[in-house]
Parts: sequence; structure tokens; C-alpha cells
Amino acid sequence: MKRFTSAIIACVIMAGALSGCSRKNAESAAPVTSSSALTTQEETEQPDPFSVTETTSTVSAVSSAATTSSTSAAAATSAPRVTEQPDPLGGGAFSYDDNGAVVFEESSSDKDDAVLMSAAQKLFESACKTYWSYMINCPYELDYNSYIENDFGWQYYKIISPGITSFADVERDYGKVFSDRYPNDLATNYREHEGAVYAINGDRGAHLYYSASKITDIESRSADEIVFTVENYYDGSDFGDESYSETDTFSVVIDGDTWKAGKFTLPY
Repeated sequence: MKRFTSAIIACVIMAGALSGCSRKNAESAAPVTSSSALTTQEETEQPDPFSVTETTSTVSAVSSAATTSSTSAAAATSAPRVTEQPDPLGGGAFSYDDNGAVVFEESSSDKDDAVLMSAAQKLFESACKTYWSYMINCPYELDYNSYIENDFGWQYYKIISPGITSFADVERDYGKVFSDRYPNDLATNYREHEGAVYAINGDRGAHLYYSASKITDIESRSADEIVFTVENYYDGSDFGDESYSETDTFSVVIDGDTWKAGKFTLPY
């Protein structure tokens, strides 16, 4: 009887222990499940750096900001400048063409003297550069192994630039700045020989004391030519002279809206 009672008591104690373990296991499992769910939720709420939606949104925002900035800048640029004054030297009335001749946006016949003198100044500078290029140097590629000589032993080297096979080709290029109304000196430096053109490349230095040139007056004008006074300035001489200037004549030949050099003397 005592054994039976002891067995029953042992069973009761074992059942209580098992029940306590189940409650502890259940309590331990609950926090783990809750923590896992929280972690998953937090990860879901974070923005995905590789998300197409997020990237597109960012780019759109930047693009919108840039467009707004650009529109504002354009508006500021296009706003009228009430303080802007016309250029008294003719800015905008004329320009150089691709060759160096002066071209007017509109006819030069109704322009005032200040604009005409400003345009003549620009053409004079272009004429100086062109004359120097053709008559002092040579604007073409030369073959220094192939040459001819004149009666004085001067050597003319063969021009090998494409499209230059006759003296007329040289005159055509030179005539893009200089009018053919007046004779030129090209024959001194260029010779045509057996289907080719030969040139002297003098390559001398400029006048040591030359300073600048300035168009100072209009001497005369007609429908197709204007004659100007040009003052050339020099800073002394080899003999210790003081600075001085020399007066010369420069003319422009008018062909429609284009001005080309007419009467001209290189000042250096």
C-alpha cells in the first residue's frame, strides 16, 4: 500500500515538472518569434539602394532642379539690359568673313564716319596679315628639294599644296582680301613652270621700330570705294631718333556688302 501511494505521489510530481517545462518553453519561444518579426519589418521599411523606383525618383528630382535652375538662368539672361548702349565703333555692324575680308550686315552706304573708319581699321589689319603671308612668307606648303632660279639666282621652291597648280590659283586666294582693281606684286614672288607654281619664301623680320597703325580720316568716297588716311607709328630708329609717325593712304573697294583692300602699303 505504501508502494502504491509513493508511486502516485511520484507521478504527480513528474506531471507538475513536465507542465512547468512546457510553460517555460512556451515563454521562451514567444520572445524569439516576436524579435524575428520585428527584424523583418525593419528591413522591409529601409530604402533599397538598388531600387529602380528610388533611383528614378532621385534622378527626376535632380533633373527637375536642374531644369528649374536652367530656366531661371535663361530668364535672367534674356532679361533686357536697360543700361546697354550702342557700340560707337560699329560692333555688330560688320565682321570678318572666313578669308579676312570685311562684311557688313547691311549696306555700308548709310553708316556714319565712325563706323566706316572702324571697319577700315579692321580691314587694314587683315590686309597687313595677308600681304605678309603672301609676299614676305608663303602660305603654302613647299618642297625645298625642288626649285627653279631666276636671272639673279633667286630660288623659287615648288608649291605642293593641293589645288595650287597655276599663278591664277595664287591670285584667286590673294584676291579673297585684296581687290583686283589695283595691280599686285605677286609676280615677284611666284612663278609658274611646267604645270606647277614656285614661290620665294623670304621670311624676313618685321620693322624693328614699328608700333601701330591707325585710320585717322576719310579723304574721299564714292559709291564703290572709300579712301582713308592711315597714320603709321614708329618708336625711334637705329640712330636714336624720337618716336615719329608717317601718313599713308589706304582704300577699300566696295562690292555689295563686302569690303576688300584697294590702295595699300605694308607699314612694317
